[in-house]
Amino acid sequence: MSGSSLDGLDLALCTFEFNGQALQHWEALACEARPFPEDWVRRLRALPAGTARELAVAHAQFGQLLGEQAKAFLEAQAVEADAIASHGHTIFHFPESGVSTQIGDGAAIAAITGRPAIDNFRMQDVALGGQGAPIAPVADQYLFPEQTFMLNLGGIANISARTEQGYVAFDCSGANQVLNALAEEAGQPYDKGGSIARTGALLPDLLDQAMALPYHQADFPKSLGNDWVQEQLLPLYTDYPASVADRLHTACWQIAQSVDDSISAIAKKAKLQPEPHTILLTGGGAFNTFLVECIREKCEKNRSLAVEVPSPLIIEYKEAILMALMGALRLESLPNTLPTATGSTAPSCGGGLHTPPKTHNR
Repeated sequence: MSGSSLDGLDLALCTFEFNGQALQHWEALACEARPFPEDWVRRLRALPAGTARELAVAHAQFGQLLGEQAKAFLEAQAVEADAIASHGHTIFHFPESGVSTQIGDGAAIAAITGRPAIDNFRMQDVALGGQGAPIAPVADQYLFPEQTFMLNLGGIANISARTEQGYVAFDCSGANQVLNALAEEAGQPYDKGGSIARTGALLPDLLDQAMALPYHQADFPKSLGNDWVQEQLLPLYTDYPASVADRLHTACWQIAQSVDDSISAIAKKAKLQPEPHTILLTGGGAFNTFLVECIREKCEKNRSLAVEVPSPLIIEYKEAILMALMGALRLESLPNTLPTATGSTAPSCGGGLHTPPKTHNR
């Protein structure tokens, strides 16, 4: 999994046992995070404004990088992998135009590792009229069925919920992309534990400007691309005349407000019963203790809801485990997107399968 926060590649080696359409057992055998080389961080950040040729070359070369990283990871394990599932790195996400582009050629991954590789998971859903996102509800349904809500705090914050009508999910707002960009102004790659944000003060005008963006008022299903964060949300924070601490403090409260509004919207639209519910936090933002405190204060204030933080392995690697699950579902010819979450006209089994020659020397 390559996330929008550009902090690197998350790898998970997982096993899944199916009985028909039911998942009987699953386990994460090994997980590892590998930072991107600095030149790739700069390259991926600039690519949305690049040329068509630059995009094509990056697609091929990023696939080679993913293949090399996956091969090195697997060589350190004692278990043979049946296949490799790769999300790729999102460059464009315009589902309203029928487009969601993730680079990282699966053919290169298959050629380098000698194992079948599955990529391009989102476009089948988009072709069926869906947003192609969020895809996390598949993991929530199969791996965490006891949870009412799941919140992933990555570069973009997304939420999913188990309702009587099925799983619903959507992106709430920008998250770590904003927090990390502000922390960089203070000379830090990220705000560890929210220590800088904790010293700041709320900027009500900035909070109001951010929450007034049309996306935050729109009904779901809906989804965000990195372009929206970079072009509409982030400039509000980078251009505002205030200290980094105050802007980080406000950003944390704005994320919490977006999450709280999202829970209220789901509860109203899905007619959730007011029984005790839980929300499980994952993604890098779950390590930001100040952000978690903001979310807990906002979301637990007016409803029977408990905010839970799981083990570090689930926090950090849930999305990589999700990609393994989506790959396993693709191999089993089972749906790996949920129309109730994406808005598509039908469930789909997305992902392009690249099979290396059988004579390949592993």
